[in-house]
Amino acid sequence: MSGSLTSEEKKSVSSSHSQTLNSEGSIADTTRQGILLAIIAMAAFSSGDAVVKHVAQTYPLPQLLWVRYLILSVFVIGMAIYREGPGGVIRISRSNNLKLQIFRSIFLVGEAFLFTLSFKLLPIADVHAIVAVAPIFVTALSALWLKEQVGLRRWSAVLVGFAGVMIILRPGFEGFNQLFLLPLVAAAAFAFYQILLRISSRYDDGQVSQFYTGIVPLIFVTFLVPFFWVQPDFNGWIALIAGGIFISLGHLFLIFAFQYATPSAVQPFNYTLLVWATLFGWLFYNELPDSWTIFGALIVVASGLYTLYRERKRVGQG
Repeated sequence: MSGSLTSEEKKSVSSSHSQTLNSEGSIADTTRQGILLAIIAMAAFSSGDAVVKHVAQTYPLPQLLWVRYLILSVFVIGMAIYREGPGGVIRISRSNNLKLQIFRSIFLVGEAFLFTLSFKLLPIADVHAIVAVAPIFVTALSALWLKEQVGLRRWSAVLVGFAGVMIILRPGFEGFNQLFLLPLVAAAAFAFYQILLRISSRYDDGQVSQFYTGIVPLIFVTFLVPFFWVQPDFNGWIALIAGGIFISLGHLFLIFAFQYATPSAVQPFNYTLLVWATLFGWLFYNELPDSWTIFGALIVVASGLYTLYRERKRVGQG
């Protein structure tokens, strides 16, 4: 057989090559769209945090959480109706492990309370610099709780990440602020919540989990909020609603981001939250992190990105 191609074969190869390039280009385009949506989501989250810091000085935290979960529930139910009609709400309310969903969602209230209290008492950028350690906590919990295989390199990244947190906290030094332990506990709680979310994904899809993420906390906080309610004025209502809308939009944009790009492509850009938090903290509250906090945050982010890289490589090899 001759090594040369016929004209028809050349056309076929050319067409196949063109389709491959178009396919690769399409994937690259959707990945870029997903990354852009993730960055917008982080900006929305940080905007919500900036608003929450303001309103938390006037209104009780249960009231803030009640408004947030009310708006989030409206978003989730509205999306379900938009996608599938009224029957979509019934579908996403059916869980294969209702007890786990309820426990996970109630735990979320405690975690959200810690975060909100942190934003009330501390600079926004400092809170996010410490909370950036959450993915490293997830890696440790995945190994200890879920018995996932975590190699020496990822354990080393976990230890380096903790070293970065210690640089930010500076325990035993003059710059140590005991309130910094609050976002550290919040980060650990968020990591625990992520593990619960990972377990619940074995039973239910993401839309079901989103439904319970809004509805269960809303019902829970509704029983608490009458004891803490402070009647807002017009500006107060605007701020409360704006905070809830920003955070809900953050969740919504993040959901869309994962529809366009893989989690491994999106997750590294979640760290842009630190950039937005620093920017908004400076613009609205004249807050800037000190040099030690920036240095520690860079170490935490670097170790987190390396952990994501090793996880992506492990999954690719699997």
